[in-house]
Amino acid sequence: MAAILITLIFVVPISVYWAHLIHNMKENFPDYKGEDFLNWGENEMKKETETNEWDDNQVHTEGGFH
Repeated sequence: MAAILITLIFVVPISVYWAHLIHNMKENFPDYKGEDFLNWGENEMKKETETNEWDDNQVHTEGGFH
């Protein structure tokens, strides 16, 4: 019983605050779709593949096993 009470004491305020933040986001930025989150847009993906910074031929042996 005490564990449930302690959990509720921590979870309820976090949940209420989170809901408050979501409400504020909808009120202040109604057109925001979250498409720029973590740069997952099509334009960003094209830029990443065009630069081709990844090189499979490089070998990194710093701190390797002996």
